[in-house]
Amino acid sequence: MVSDRFHIVVSNHKRLACFVDNFQHIQKFDGECDRVYIFDCSPNSTWNAQIEIANRLTAFGCVWGTNLFFVRRRNWGVNHGAQLDYFRCLQDGRIPRPRYVAFMQEHYLDRQRFVKEDTLPEDAIFDLDAIAARFDSDRLVGCVFFARYGARVITSNPISDSSGFFGDGTVLLPGARRRGFCIDGGNFITRPELYLKWFAHHQHFLTKGDGSYGFSHVWEARLGQILYDQAVKWVDAGRNVEFVDLDELDALEQKRGTPVSKLWYDNRTYYFFYGRDQQCYCPLPLFSMLRYLRHYIRNLIAHARDKRLVFITPASTLHR
Repeated sequence: MVSDRFHIVVSNHKRLACFVDNFQHIQKFDGECDRVYIFDCSPNSTWNAQIEIANRLTAFGCVWGTNLFFVRRRNWGVNHGAQLDYFRCLQDGRIPRPRYVAFMQEHYLDRQRFVKEDTLPEDAIFDLDAIAARFDSDRLVGCVFFARYGARVITSNPISDSSGFFGDGTVLLPGARRRGFCIDGGNFITRPELYLKWFAHHQHFLTKGDGSYGFSHVWEARLGQILYDQAVKWVDAGRNVEFVDLDELDALEQKRGTPVSKLWYDNRTYYFFYGRDQQCYCPLPLFSMLRYLRHYIRNLIAHARDKRLVFITPASTLHR
């Protein structure tokens, strides 16, 4: 039985103050049915200090072990690794399944430090009651988000030379193919069952991979593609628009006369090593492949293999 409403899942690496100092931007947090899970991969020399920072959330009514949890994890897959680890915990029953999960990087709420495209927009109101109402009003809604550029349109890369072009794009290049949506930084709200259903058939994806930057780049798109392939409704809560697929997005942008999305081009090299289930490229960018191969081998050998997730009891670390 689902009793929790929201899980706020925060991926942190040494910058938890960005989240804690801006927790007030999360409106209508209800300590009876909402919980905060901090998935931390800070270095061994600094993570105790992150616990001290997390403890400041008790001023907002958070209670350790009730609606506030701190989970130590390996530094793997950047913030998307934390999302995968969270889904592992749901599958294993270590965390009770909520109705909704809100994923955010530790700096997402901070409009002063580390501001870029994956930061909460300036005028956004992150109201949990309003977000829940949007989901509750329509079972087709599978993703609610606040993103500065809007949804990203995942786009195949027609450039096959060694330039390694990928990333931002405002013009669709000749030969490119759009195939789905993703959200910058993986900062979005969704229904957990949409992913648990997928991972039930792709269990190895939860721990497979070297956790490098290229790996995480591909996972950002894959997390969006998993939802897109289920034909869910995407709600840009900041712009108050919604759409299901690329055709609806095109019609919406044409009607508004302004874009509500931005292209995100694949990196051919990363997709060969980490994302061939989504996009197989031919020809491959030979020189880029050869340059990346040494990084791939090094990452494969040296990446952290400890998959344990440790729930920290703050009483054992605070006030030493």
